[in-house]
Amino acid sequence: GYDETSIQDIAALAGYSVGSVYRQWKSKQDLFMDIWDEYVSDFIRTSVIHSPSVPDKETMIDYLLSRSQTYKEHEMTRKLHRVSILVSATYEYEGLLDWAAKYTQMLYLFLKDLNPDKPDHILKSAASIMHCILNTDAMQETDVKSPHYQFDKETLRMSLLAIVEKVTG
Repeated sequence: GYDETSIQDIAALAGYSVGSVYRQWKSKQDLFMDIWDEYVSDFIRTSVIHSPSVPDKETMIDYLLSRSQTYKEHEMTRKLHRVSILVSATYEYEGLLDWAAKYTQMLYLFLKDLNPDKPDHILKSAASIMHCILNTDAMQETDVKSPHYQFDKETLRMSLLAIVEKVTG
């Protein structure tokens, strides 16, 4: 596990000297967070880039739920999410924050396309709420115990569609 693994172990497995690892990363925490940041940023980036171009409500919600399911079932998520929570308390997620903002923007633009006359502050708020719900869903099967939320797929889908309908109605 993370706690039992040293920079020396990592350097040996990677075939590098300890000094070259320390030249790139100040600590094991920095190395781990760079790997985690790249993984999550890449997942979000792929979600944004491959989102449906002009979807109807149900197509977009199904796409979002599919991506959430893929994320929570991914081996990297299952193995490293708990450690990322513990290690990340003092870490700045540069790439992740940028892509999370783009993901929320994608949701906002989807809502805006459905109702261009709705005030931006309502659409941006709804996009943020949807993002939070989808993040919580994506994390429900990790080994983080508190808080632990459970969403069944159909209720989650109905709830997201209800938000979209209410906001864009």
